[in-house]
Amino acid sequence: MAVGSILAGLLLSCDTNLPQILHRTELHMGTRVTLTVVAPRSKGDELLQAGFAEVARMEALFSSYRTDSVLAQVNRGAGAAPVAVPPEFIQLTQMARSLIRTTGGAFNPLVGPAIKAWGIPEQPQIPDPQVLAHMVVLTRPEGLLVDPQAATVALTLPGMALGLGGIAKGFTADRVAHLLQQRGVTAGMVAMAGDVRVWGRRPDGGPWRLGVRDPSGNRPPLVRLALTAGAVSTSGNYERYFERDGVRYHHILDPRTLRPSRGLTSVTVWIDGSDMPATTADGLATGLFVMGLQAGRTLVASLPNTEALWVDDAGQVTRSDGWPEPG
Repeated sequence: MAVGSILAGLLLSCDTNLPQILHRTELHMGTRVTLTVVAPRSKGDELLQAGFAEVARMEALFSSYRTDSVLAQVNRGAGAAPVAVPPEFIQLTQMARSLIRTTGGAFNPLVGPAIKAWGIPEQPQIPDPQVLAHMVVLTRPEGLLVDPQAATVALTLPGMALGLGGIAKGFTADRVAHLLQQRGVTAGMVAMAGDVRVWGRRPDGGPWRLGVRDPSGNRPPLVRLALTAGAVSTSGNYERYFERDGVRYHHILDPRTLRPSRGLTSVTVWIDGSDMPATTADGLATGLFVMGLQAGRTLVASLPNTEALWVDDAGQVTRSDGWPEPG
């Protein structure tokens, strides 16, 4: 028995140095964040702790709920002097401006005042059309100024508000993936609500398998993917919304009307081969939702390493030509 116990202990000790799937879930940015790494168990806690430390650091920059976040400081300075911000804030704001251009304004991080007017989800209401009309000037992209040399961001008009919730989770996923890869993690996954970033292969050599949620709430998932790289992001009208007289009013606003975008229930974007695939997929999913099916298909066809899946209000599913085969 003594010899057997010693051998069992030696085997267990050896196992801690073998790559295996390790994961942990915590609440950050108002959602469940799950980090998964392929690493020896002996290093797992340290790696996961470092990953969540980076999540917390990004939350301190981009949170729209915390009064002490850098984002809150920028919004308090609307109409006043530019606000000094860290390099990551400059990087994400520049990426947001790039996505505004790519989507023809369908992605717009300045619609926050209008979302607040709708009260979604805390105090839902249908705002007066004149109130929304007066807010249009606050959502114009030229009112967002970024100065990389001075490391400042400015909102030119009082009442403007920058909201990075439609892109910050993807950015955080990319940051965490990059940090973990720098620390030697050759495979893993970062999942933040509808944003997932993957790299490498599982210990058995297989891909990471992801399910795309059926917006109707049915199970199993609408489609399944088998991926070894890139990012997947979904935007939909089924989580933050309210209903009045049988009409659903959700938080994805069309910047042209400042009313909920119509025609689609969800859009899922898959991007591979980009330095920041989760960031781009996150913002692009929102932009494609607002653009609608036909304009969205045209845009996706013009973008490298980008595919999408649309579900319209009737439940019809449309895939771009290069959408991955089911996993």
